[in-house]
Amino acid sequence: MATFDPELRLVLSLAREAGAIALAYQTGGADAMQAQDKPDDEGPVTRADTEINARLVAALRAAFPGDAVVAEESADDAAAAADVSRCWYVDPIDGTAEYARGETCWAIQIGLCIGGEPVLGVVYEAGAARLSWGVCTPDRREAVVVDAGGAATPLRASHRSLAELRLVSSLSHASPKTLEVMQALRIPPERNLRLGSVGVKVGTIARGEADLYVHPRSGTKLWDTCAPWALLRAVGGKITDLWGHPLVYDPRRLGHDNGLVASHGAHHDEILAAIRPLVDDWFRSPHG
Repeated sequence: MATFDPELRLVLSLAREAGAIALAYQTGGADAMQAQDKPDDEGPVTRADTEINARLVAALRAAFPGDAVVAEESADDAAAAADVSRCWYVDPIDGTAEYARGETCWAIQIGLCIGGEPVLGVVYEAGAARLSWGVCTPDRREAVVVDAGGAATPLRASHRSLAELRLVSSLSHASPKTLEVMQALRIPPERNLRLGSVGVKVGTIARGEADLYVHPRSGTKLWDTCAPWALLRAVGGKITDLWGHPLVYDPRRLGHDNGLVASHGAHHDEILAAIRPLVDDWFRSPHG
């Protein structure tokens, strides 16, 4: 029986250590973080991103030498992981823009894929003192959130109806397409929670605070979604691309080029059907 207890123990410890490093830099302010823009409009990077990236990659490779590790700040050789069954996807800080501004909606994310399926994920929102983890395999389906006091609570997605849906959307990358989604699903502004980080947003769905996240364009990467997807799978939620196709975890193609839809699962197909005319208009593509 594959319970992944050794992997989970290590990754929880690594995430907490990484969170402490990130908070130390953030407390030091702009001079300590040294944020700068990456080439090709790939967003900001800070000293914390690069240091945590190096530490996590080294620790995972030392603990599991047969595994591949693909991390955001060292992804140039990611294609070499294509033929390895077990692959870790690491985002040292998801939500760097918010992190660099001193906000709390960012996360350290460590996820494990086996045969292209996310089976384990840790999302540590260090700024909010919230650590979530999930394991989703045929032998084990469990997801937990640990608060600042160390109290652990099982994660549970909501069962809200289509008429009650709560949306979570981007804080730093607001899009007119989000307003179109809200109109199509009749979601009023007061039921739109705006946050940074894919992991933070998906975490709100896994906890039942929100029900839906739509990323209406390309831009997210495998390390953005692997760990959160394991959490959401464990509580019965769903993530697909905008047309309803499963997300593909292949390190030879790092981007989710067809956007994504994450939901509490109960009405995923109806949500996809409701936004399909919008999606076809956005992409003008024959996907189907």
